Amino acid sequence: MTTTFMHIGRFKVAPDHRDRFIEVMKDYEAFSTQRGLDHSHIIEDEKQPGTFMHVTVWNTRQDWEAIEASETHQNMHAERDKTLAEPMEHDFICGTILS
Repeated sequence: MTTTFMHIGRFKVAPDHRDRFIEVMKDYEAFSTQRGLDHSHIIEDEKQPGTFMHVTVWNTRQDWEAIEASETHQNMHAERDKTLAEPMEHDFICGTILS
């Protein structure tokens, strides 16, 4: 069993910016090195189109904090935030992976 840190971002994207939001998120994940990132997923809510969750699982909270502070990550935030209809919501979970 491993203790890990999960960050969940919830995004309500402006209807005319859906494709751009997905592009920004996928490009960032494809071209950035994120030390300590175990895996991540971009999920669109099937009941609320335009509402996305970005779920990232990290080895430690400190790994996530280091990425959040990086210039590359901040630049992605600036591009991503242009697509949002509402401010991002956060949730954090620190726990033990059981399976």
